[in-house]
Order: sequence, then C-alpha cells, then structure tokens
Amino acid sequence: MKVYLLLLTCFTLLCHARTDFETVSWITTDFPPYYIYSDRDEGEGRDEQLITLLHTLIGNLVHQRQGFPASRAIYELSHSNSGYCMISLYKTKSRKKYITYTKHYSTLGLAPGLALRKETARVLGLNIKGDVSLVDLVVKHGLTLGVAQSRSYGQVLDQLIARLPPDQIVVRPGWDTLQSLTNMLLKKRVDLVLGYPSEHYYLSKRLGTDNLTQVSLSGVPLLAKGYIGCTNNAAGRKLVQLFDKELTRLVKKDDYKNIMLKWLPDHLKSKLNRHLITETNKLSNEVYIGEDRN
Repeated sequence: MKVYLLLLTCFTLLCHARTDFETVSWITTDFPPYYIYSDRDEGEGRDEQLITLLHTLIGNLVHQRQGFPASRAIYELSHSNSGYCMISLYKTKSRKKYITYTKHYSTLGLAPGLALRKETARVLGLNIKGDVSLVDLVVKHGLTLGVAQSRSYGQVLDQLIARLPPDQIVVRPGWDTLQSLTNMLLKKRVDLVLGYPSEHYYLSKRLGTDNLTQVSLSGVPLLAKGYIGCTNNAAGRKLVQLFDKELTRLVKKDDYKNIMLKWLPDHLKSKLNRHLITETNKLSNEVYIGEDRN
C-alpha cells in the first residue's frame, strides 16, 4: 500500500510539473528549403532546423508542429483559438492586429529576387550580375509575374506588386506553391517568379533544370529579416517574451550561422556571411527592432 501511495504521489507531481511548462505549437509550411517534407533532405530545412536549435536553449518548453499549406498558414496563425507560432515572418501592419512578434529577428537572409528563364534574360539583354527593375520587366516588357498567395515579401515589394497590372500577376494558392510556379515558369506559363535566392537555388537543383537563372531587384532592402510571430493572445504574448530573451543568444551561435547559409550557392554564402557577422556585432550594443519578412 505504501508503495502504491508513493507511486501515485510521484505521478501526481510529474503531471503537475508538466503543466508548469510552456507549450508552443509551431506552424510549418510547404516551402522548401525552409521546411522539407519529402526529399532526401527531409527534415533539414532552414526553419525547421532553427526551431530545433531554439529548443535546445529552452529546455522546459514543450513543442509540437502542425503543417499547413503556405497559403493558409497566416490565416490559421491569426484566427486559431488555441494559438500557434511561426519561426520566421515579416511584420506587416495588416497582421499586427492578430499576430504578436518578437522584437529581435529570428532569421536573416538575402532579399527576394526573381527566377526567370535564361532565354528571357538573353533576349532582354539583362545583366544577371546586376539589379533589375521589377516595374520595367512587367510594365515595359510585358512579362507575367508569379507570386505565392498570402505571402508577404516585405513592405516595399508588397506595395510595388499591388501597383502592377493585375492581369500580369499570377497568384498561386495551395501546397508546394513555389515549385508549382517554377514548373509554370519552365513551361512558359509565367515569365518571372518572385522568391528568395535559397528557394530558387534549391528548386532548380531539385527539378534538375539548367534553364533558369535568378536576378536581384533594384529598390529593395539588401536583407530580409524574419521575426517569430505568435497568435495575439495571452499565451502568444508570453511566448514572444520568452523567445526574445533567447534570440540574442541564438543568433551568436555557429550552428545558427550554418543553418542560415546552408541552402545558398557558394557565391551568395559569402555575401550573406558578411551580413551575419555585421549583425552579430551590433548585438553587443543593442537589440535591433525592425519592420521586415514570409
């Protein structure tokens, strides 16, 4: 009887201790190379590795993951009764009513750029090593742009896209939106696809094509900073405070830098690495607060 009571007491204490832990449900999406669901590199996406690294710093934080199509992720994050978090998001005015963000960035990457067919670049005489104007490509040259539904590319690009002719914009919903758009690009159903350098690089390798290239855009910030965003309720705000305490430690780790650089071609790895070093040096003085990234 004494043994039974002892076991019952221990079980009760363990259950009580578990309820004292914070719990976070992370939204994951079908956007390689941030999350890789089905490939030889499954589980090695940038953002999913970052979630794992973050939890090595917060030992008592219980976590789980829930996958959604990228086009639905922001809706679920904004309207969930129980609450979710996403590891890397742009801050936008329209989202702030429903989403609470960390003050410190969680991800640092190069700004969005365009994927296009090499043939198109050759016909237009584009210098792929320089920056190009999105407005000129769409308005002057009459090219069609493909973008993912419900995705923000930063305030500058979002406002620019909103002013482009609607009949020259293809908005793609559903799963694997960027791969779907890239396939449309290869089949000449769109002329340009907006995304990040690591995305374009990963997909060109995955699809085994050498027909595409990518170019940088003029008039946009050099870097894309993402922030952890959680459903704007009491639990979400508490989690954001917890994450902010750990992010300044996280971004100084070598593992963090390796994760940020993993899915870039070599010539862009060195470019981003210089920015990672610069941003890390800033942390000795203050926490960066910005309005940038997904």
